[in-house]
Amino acid sequence: MPTVSVNTHFPGYEIIGELGRSNARVLKARHLATGDLVAIKHFALNTDAETLRRFRLESQLMTDIRHPNVVRVREVQLDMPMPFIVMDWIEGGNLRSLLTEREYLDVPASIRLGQQMAEAFKAIHSRGIIHRDIKPENILFRVLPSEEIHFLLTDFGVARLREQTQTMTGQSLMTYEYASPEQFDNPRSVDVATDYYSLGVVLYESLSGRVPFAMTDSAGMATFMGQVLRTPPPDLQLPSGQYLPPSLNTLLDWMLVKNPAERLSDVTELVLLLGQANVEQLQASRPSDRRAPVSSRTMAAPVSATPISTLQTPRPVQVQPTYEDEPANSLTKWNLGLAALLVALLIGLAVIYTYRQKENKASSTILPDSTSMRTDSSTTSEVTEDTTSTSSDYPNESTNDWNETEDNSETTTEPVPATPTPVPDSSSAVEDTTRIPN
Repeated sequence: MPTVSVNTHFPGYEIIGELGRSNARVLKARHLATGDLVAIKHFALNTDAETLRRFRLESQLMTDIRHPNVVRVREVQLDMPMPFIVMDWIEGGNLRSLLTEREYLDVPASIRLGQQMAEAFKAIHSRGIIHRDIKPENILFRVLPSEEIHFLLTDFGVARLREQTQTMTGQSLMTYEYASPEQFDNPRSVDVATDYYSLGVVLYESLSGRVPFAMTDSAGMATFMGQVLRTPPPDLQLPSGQYLPPSLNTLLDWMLVKNPAERLSDVTELVLLLGQANVEQLQASRPSDRRAPVSSRTMAAPVSATPISTLQTPRPVQVQPTYEDEPANSLTKWNLGLAALLVALLIGLAVIYTYRQKENKASSTILPDSTSMRTDSSTTSEVTEDTTSTSSDYPNESTNDWNETEDNSETTTEPVPATPTPVPDSSSAVEDTTRIPN
C-alpha cells in the first residue's frame, strides 16, 4: 500500500495504509521514534461523550494486560478531535480472512482456537471486562514457525461504542449473527455469558463453515431474532467427513443455550471440555490396528468423562526388587535335592535291612565269641538306632536289648540271643528297657 503522509490527526505516527473499516477505521502505521509497526483504530468525529468515557475506562484497563492471546493496547488518545487507540501490529490478519480463504478450520485448529480464546477470557474477565463483540473480525492470528496458528483477541469495548451508532445495514449485520439472545432481548442484563455464546458461534462456524443462524435478504429481522431467541441451533455437520469429538459437540450445545443462567460461563469448564475434546481427537486419529481402518462408529465412542482438572501426574513409584522368576528355579532345585536325599536314605535303609537279615541268619548257626560280639553289638546297635528312629510307633524288645548290650559291653561278655523275640505290649516294653539282661 502507498505510504500516507503524516498528518496532525495521529501525531508521532506515519500512516502506511488502510486495513479496513466498519463503524471504525483501522490503519497500518509506523511509530516514528521506534520504527515499530502498529495498528491505529480511530472513531468517528460524532462519538458522544458518555460512550467515550466508558470506553476510556475499558481502554485503560486493557493497557495493563500483557497476555499472549490478547492484542496489546499501546496508547489511548480519546481527547483528540479524532479519538484513536494504538495496538500491536499482527501480521497474519483476522479470522474472517482465514475462513474466507479456507472456508473452515479442521478440528485440531478449531480446538486450539477455543483454548486460546479461553486464555484470553481469563485475562479480561478477571479484570471485570466484558468484550461484548466476539466475532471473526475481532480475532487476529499469526502463523508461528511451527506452522501452527496463534490467535489473539482484539477490539475491546467497541461493542458498547457500536451500540450507540450502528444501524441495520452494511457490516453491522455480521455482528448480529454473533450476538447472544440477551443482547436482543435485554441488553442491560449482558454479562460474561454473552462472550461465551458469541465464542460458541465462532467455533460453530470455524468447524462447519457457516453460522447457526444467518441473516438473509429473504428473512427479515423479526424472523432472524425469533431463531436466535427460540430455535435450537441446527446439528453441527462437519465437512469432509471429519471426526467430531463428543466433548466438543457437548461444549457447543452448552455454549449456545438460550438462557444465560443455564449457559456455560465458567472458563474452567471451557478449558476442561476443550482439553477432553483434544484427547478424543488424538485417540481417534491414532488407529488401533494399522492393518484395518477404524470405523467411524468406533472412533466416535467417548472417552471417560473424568475432569482434566482432577487428573494429576502420578508420582514416581519406587520399584522394590522382586524375585518372581527366582522362586520357581529355587523351588525346583530344592525339590530335586530333597528327592535325591530321600532316595539315598531309602537305599541306605534297604542295605542296612539286608545286612541285618544276613547277620541274624549267621548268628542263629554260629555262636560269636566275646570280641566279635562286642563288635557286632556295636554295629547292630547303630543300625537299630537308625531303624528305631524311623519306627517309633512299634517298639521292639530285641532292639532295646541290643541298645542295653552296647551300653554295658564293658561289664558283660554274655551274648544276646540272636533269635527275635515276640513284640511285647507297650507296658512290657517300658519295663524291658530298664532291665539288664542276665
